[in-house]
Amino acid sequence: FRDETGKTVRLGDYFGEKPVVMSLVYYQCKMVCPEEINGLVSALEMVKFVPGRDFNVVFISFDPTETPEIASREKAVYLKRYGHPGTAKGWHFLTGQQQGINAVASAVGFQYARVPGPDGRMDQFAHASAIEILTSEGKVAQYYLGVEYPPNDLRLGLVEASAGNIGSPDRKSVV
Repeated sequence: FRDETGKTVRLGDYFGEKPVVMSLVYYQCKMVCPEEINGLVSALEMVKFVPGRDFNVVFISFDPTETPEIASREKAVYLKRYGHPGTAKGWHFLTGQQQGINAVASAVGFQYARVPGPDGRMDQFAHASAIEILTSEGKVAQYYLGVEYPPNDLRLGLVEASAGNIGSPDRKSVV
């Protein structure tokens, strides 16, 4: 993958010491993805854990045509919305090639399909909305569906994941 600065990274770079809140989105989405990211930001505003210190936030674009420049703009928007610029090192907006995207999507059970937009071009995606909390080892611990995430549930999910506990029978590893 490439991060928002254009640097080549491995997804595993964000694991090892702390849990990860991850979501597959596409940054140029006009409907569900902004709601999903805003929902996460709103919930995190009410959680006393700190991105970068206590956990990482990783967004992965499932649109292989998106660039680090687009990811950088999105990161700036949501960091401003979150209001804690000192946490920037805990927020990661990744882009990648189809093979890597497919591997991550498959590992977390995320499905999406390219669909025509209003002008008939295949420039939109149909997809579910969810975030995943992963343990520091990269195992899926919790799924949260929708675009709003109760802060207490998110906090408890991070506590469980930081202890390596899995809240789901699915023990797939992302890394």
